[in-house]
Formats: sequence, C-alpha cells, structure tokens
Amino acid sequence: MVKYIPKLIIHGLTDEGLVREHNEDFISWDNDIGLVLLADGMGGHNAGEVASKLAVNSIHDALKEVLSPEVKNSCKLDLSEAVKESVIYANEEINNHAISHPECAGMGTTVVLALYHADSVILGNVGDSRIYRFRKGKLKQMTTDHSLVQEMIDNGYMTEEEAVNSSNRNLITRALGISESVDVDVKELKTKLDDIYLLCSDGLSDMISDEQIFSTLVKSRENLDRASKDLIELAKKHGGHDNVSVILVECK
Repeated sequence: MVKYIPKLIIHGLTDEGLVREHNEDFISWDNDIGLVLLADGMGGHNAGEVASKLAVNSIHDALKEVLSPEVKNSCKLDLSEAVKESVIYANEEINNHAISHPECAGMGTTVVLALYHADSVILGNVGDSRIYRFRKGKLKQMTTDHSLVQEMIDNGYMTEEEAVNSSNRNLITRALGISESVDVDVKELKTKLDDIYLLCSDGLSDMISDEQIFSTLVKSRENLDRASKDLIELAKKHGGHDNVSVILVECK
C-alpha cells in the first residue's frame, strides 16, 4: 500500500499580467492525494485557456482514479508510470477536443506537476514551465525547459547569459496538444523536511532571475502566501508581459 503525505502547505496564485487581455494559465492542487498542477496554455480565440484547463483536469482525474483506495489496495502501483500515462491521456483529451471544436484547432499547453507520496515527490513536465526546489538556503531548478534556447545551450551554441536576451526564448519544442504523441519528463526525488517546491509558468521565469526568486523566498520563507504574492508582483514590476502563475509547496 502507498502511504501519502497529508501535510503539505500549499499557496498558489495566477495573474493576467500587464499586457495580456485574458489568462491562459491554469493552476490546481489536491491535498488529499498530494498532487499539484500548473499549465500555461497557448492558441488563438482564447483556446489556450481551454487547453490548460483540460490538461490540469484530465491529469487530476486520471491520477485520482489510480490513487483511489480500490486501485491502490488491489495492485502494486508504479507511480512514475502513472504520472507519465496521465499526461499522455491529457494530450489525447486536448487533441480530441480540438478535432470536435474547430475553433480550438492549434491549441496547446505546457504542464508541470508534482505528486507527493511517502518521503518522495514525482515531478513531471512538458514545455518550459518550471519546478524549482528551495532546500537549506539553496534554490535549484529541477526541470529542464523544452525550448529551442535550452537546446542551443545544451549543444554549446549559446551561453546561459546570451539566452536571457534571446528573441527565441519563448519557442518551445514540446507541448500538449501539438502532436498525437508527447514525450514526458518524469523523475522521482526524495523530499526533506521544510523543502519548498515552486511551480511556475514562464511568465515568472522570463520576467525575473533565479537570484530574484531566491531572494524572495529567503525574505518570505515563513509566509508562503506572502511569498507567492511577492513573486507575482515582482514579475509585473519587471514588465508583466505574460500571464504569471506560481504555486509554492512546503513539506511538513
């Protein structure tokens, strides 16, 4: 039987920013099963917000069913595989919706998720939304951006300093809804007491540096509600060119 952590302190916010007319980000969490989700949608005619909501709700529904007492007591679960399959299912749901709703053709979304269980967390991501871990005074990015700029960095064609000002930084190489299949990054990590995980859309990471995220978490370490608001406001202060979403999760 899988034992789940009941004590997660979670604070999340999403904001339109200062330029966009509507919000295509979607965030959600379910403390009962230890699941946290964030998606950043894209597409014309407001279809991005359809894709992001579909992704989050489909993944949540799939994992909630897998983690139900009837299922988890009847078989040995591979939770990493369950996370991967839930994202693949979400991709299928988005594609099917686009087929039956032509006005949504071309919609897609990034997604990041964290599933906490026992003394571990399973992270999943597609696209350039990110997950960071703040542990013992150090901030570390735990996901890899699926973007053209990141590929150029990995292949030695661009430095991280050059990437900050690149005009291609918003070109992503993976997303839900853009193909019949999707490649999902999944990893499982051990959690430690007082870890803080930050899930965010690129509306945060494109507007402020990792150093600014770090400073905000240090300053508001004991008040995650305040920290989430401060991160949103900081992104807006530095331009707010995109929708911005953050979820902070503390392991207690």
